[in-house]
Amino acid sequence: MNINRKIIIFGASSDTAEPLIDRLSIDSDVICISRNKVLNDKFENILLEDYNESLTKFLSSLELDNENVSVINFIGSMILKPLHLLKENEMLEIMDVNFMTNYRILSQILKKNLSDLSYVAFSSVAANYGLANHEAIASAKAANEGLIRSCASSYGHKSYRFNCIAPSLIETKLTSRIVGTEAGRKAVENMNPLKKIGSPEDLLECIIWLLSNNSNFVTGQTINIGGGLNNINSRIVQ
Repeated sequence: MNINRKIIIFGASSDTAEPLIDRLSIDSDVICISRNKVLNDKFENILLEDYNESLTKFLSSLELDNENVSVINFIGSMILKPLHLLKENEMLEIMDVNFMTNYRILSQILKKNLSDLSYVAFSSVAANYGLANHEAIASAKAANEGLIRSCASSYGHKSYRFNCIAPSLIETKLTSRIVGTEAGRKAVENMNPLKKIGSPEDLLECIIWLLSNNSNFVTGQTINIGGGLNNINSRIVQ
């Protein structure tokens, strides 16, 4: 598949990015940005030392003038602790990885003279649905939603689009310690009405749609892909 836009994928070595990279055709104009090498090597892969100064330096030198650009940020991390056990440095790290990377990317890209922009960030169902021990990640993902909605308002006159995808837990290497046991898997499955755990492939069609011109009348939205966890209580009272 060729979306016919320049596509920049941040956190391209993550499990959730893999289906998108696999789906895009070899003739697509794609740049993959990551700290670790991307397994599928059909596109240019820029390796950064970190997602702070190295990321900002790379973005400041990136030529995007007069380009139709789609950007998606897969960079993320997770920690599950109740607030009273959460150390300040842990909270700051979660905010830096999950929220500040979006700030750094957008603050540089929005200085470019783009013809068009579609930006996709990741939130979480935890940003709007109270889940125990999710204080850190819920705060960071909620911040992403606020950033995306405000950008949609500020830059809508340029026809720039900004949207969030909010999954529930997706089975990846990052979440393996949660769903790696039979008891953990069953607990996660029972949290949503569909009684299943999401996979990176479950996000793919929505990602492609948001990155493409097919979503050119959609901005400032958070799209929940979480088996209904965000707003459905599936417990049956007997």
